Amino acid sequence: MSDFNNTAALWKRQPRENDVAGKQYPQYEGNLTVNDTKMNLAAWLNTNKTKEGQPDISLRISEIKPKTENQL
Repeated sequence: MSDFNNTAALWKRQPRENDVAGKQYPQYEGNLTVNDTKMNLAAWLNTNKTKEGQPDISLRISEIKPKTENQL
């Protein structure tokens, strides 16, 4: 069993060469480990709230996808 089970870590996302103009990317990316399963974690800061009750931070958890040859 991992010492980092049931933990998460986020890092500020840096712009990338293949980013599409106008597309919203998460401000933070990282990983999450739950029950010894590692997953991706992304976070968006909601600085332009337009309605009462909107969250300050939105998170997305997704499975880790294997890198293709083009991404190596």
